[in-house]
Amino acid sequence: MSKRPILHGWITAAALAVAAFACLLILPAGAYAKPKAAPQPAAKPDPKPAESAANLDDLALDGASAYRTKAQQQLRDLVAAGETDIDKLVAVIATDTRESLDHIVINVATQTIYECNIEGRVLKQSRISSGRRGYDTPPGEYSVVNKSPKAYSQKYSAWMLNWMGLTADGGYGMHGLEGSSYERLLGGVASHGCIRLSRTYAKDLYTRVKVGMPVHIVSDPKLKLEAYVPVSRQAAVSLVLDALSPADPWEVFY
Repeated sequence: MSKRPILHGWITAAALAVAAFACLLILPAGAYAKPKAAPQPAAKPDPKPAESAANLDDLALDGASAYRTKAQQQLRDLVAAGETDIDKLVAVIATDTRESLDHIVINVATQTIYECNIEGRVLKQSRISSGRRGYDTPPGEYSVVNKSPKAYSQKYSAWMLNWMGLTADGGYGMHGLEGSSYERLLGGVASHGCIRLSRTYAKDLYTRVKVGMPVHIVSDPKLKLEAYVPVSRQAAVSLVLDALSPADPWEVFY
């Protein structure tokens, strides 16, 4: 028997093996790479994230009056000092300085005076008359520099009732006038630069204004100031109970 067919068979098998190896070498890169793991869903955020002290200052505790954490801190200080009487603590919240006049805003664009509390919320408002054309009342930052139940303007020969001066030279101030005819012009410009008030309102405001009180005069037809809303007793009690027995603020309903 000839050995050539056997030798020929071995050569053929070897050639096939080399060809198969060559195919492996020319496969695209990564053809045999380990498959990537399926992407994992992102972790859901904590529905109750921890709040920083700065963020807590921005939380409104009473939706109606937007009473902020100033009250909480005030209560915590009182409790830390040993005060635990619920009625007394509630009274502190109910009679807070939020009900007291802190500053005045006068908008000459709408001829309105606003009495504002420490949060800038309106406690009371009234019509005014600021300076007419040629005597325009200049917007700016003022403060009450002096007071007098009755002052006399030599320049305009007029008595000014319940005078609350805004400049040391007496050039600008808030006041009423003798007689009532001027009151029909309130709500429109009419004065020589001062802020005219009705006699009744001037007398009332005079009792609350103190020397040094800030007065902001602006000219903004779009100015919107929010009205003050007293904190409800229910909200005050909730604040007090939270101060006496601190709870997770996310679970306290006001």
